[in-house]
Amino acid sequence: MPRPPRVHFYGAVYHAMARGVDGRSIFEDDDDRFLFLSELERAKRDSGVEIMAYCLMGNHFHLAIRVAHVPLSVVMQRLEGVHAQVYNRRHKRMGHLFQARFKAKLCLDELYLRKVIRYIHLNPVRAGLTVEAHHWPWSSLRGARLEDDGMDLSGFDPWENAEDVELDLKRELAPDLPSLADIGAIVAAREIVSEEALKSATFDRRIIATKRAFTQEALKAGHRLVRIAEWLQCPLGSVSRYARAKK
Repeated sequence: MPRPPRVHFYGAVYHAMARGVDGRSIFEDDDDRFLFLSELERAKRDSGVEIMAYCLMGNHFHLAIRVAHVPLSVVMQRLEGVHAQVYNRRHKRMGHLFQARFKAKLCLDELYLRKVIRYIHLNPVRAGLTVEAHHWPWSSLRGARLEDDGMDLSGFDPWENAEDVELDLKRELAPDLPSLADIGAIVAAREIVSEEALKSATFDRRIIATKRAFTQEALKAGHRLVRIAEWLQCPLGSVSRYARAKK
């Protein structure tokens, strides 16, 4: 039986967790962790997400994340995919690094979100990796003391009924999604190229740089790679390279 699709709306906040396949490690050393955090920064730039809390463990990671136009599934797929490629290349391995489907649950109110963030920061303590949460260097707490606000997490299970989502949620009004034509016109005018040149097959470095800028802005606005490729009239593989290129 197929699993239900993720609920997505502008401004939704989730507790997300991804685990290594068969419980294997996804971070072998500090370089792996630094590279993952740089990938997380890139996800913020490209997708417009807000990372409200994170914690990197040995074989999994936790995020409290607020999305914009780009659905959580797209953000997580890119994050996991890039990390798996880099990890496999560094450690000379092949095959899947993550389990097939990450876990995620909507944070439906402020109290639940506060509990989730506290739960995320206390992961290393529960695992016996550190006595104090602020001693763990691989979380968003990063040396700051976790305040004792009297919140009791005993018996708190963030994954209980994870698929039972109430739909009477408070939703932020999403700004109008700009069309690809609008994004193309803005980028073309900014870079002083014509729309025809933007859609042309060319090896001109300035035009290619403009295609790259257009692709990355369109992705951040929530458009999919296949639609971007159709609008640019170029192969999907080229658009994928534009999306991965450094700004």
